[in-house]
Amino acid sequence: MTPATKSPDASSVRTRAYETVVTAPGVAADATSVSNCVVFKFEDHANLREDAPARHKSIRELVENWNTNEPRGAALQQARKWFTDAFHSEDGDTVRTLRLQNGWSQTQLAARLGTSQPHVARIERGTENLAIETCRRLCSVLSVDMNTLDEALRRQEVLARAKAKDRQ
Repeated sequence: MTPATKSPDASSVRTRAYETVVTAPGVAADATSVSNCVVFKFEDHANLREDAPARHKSIRELVENWNTNEPRGAALQQARKWFTDAFHSEDGDTVRTLRLQNGWSQTQLAARLGTSQPHVARIERGTENLAIETCRRLCSVLSVDMNTLDEALRRQEVLARAKAKDRQ
């Protein structure tokens, strides 16, 4: 395989194909390619820019700073509780709603569980098969019993299937 060029203006050499193509039902014609073909290397465009401002912060860093500031952290907790009531009240209890009712981010719940934020995201999506020890820690951290957690996890699975079905 030949490496891609760095220049977005570069194009490949014109080629000529000798294939037979059906242009209309029952009508065959010779196909030829005479247009320029521009080759792009998309990896170059997907990387973060090196010339970001010196004061640039990621969203994660910004939220972490707000959580350490007592008034802003309290406002974020209140906003998460409001969000749950406003947008997830019909969902019933799920791990997500239980977490948001406590005013926690996924990162905060992960820290309390001793796991990672992506693990919490998979749990909330209903795509994670949980070990019993993880269930026990979730029960302890969220202050619910094992039956409530089981119902919340089952409800999450139903909601995840419904969302997947709606996407199709």
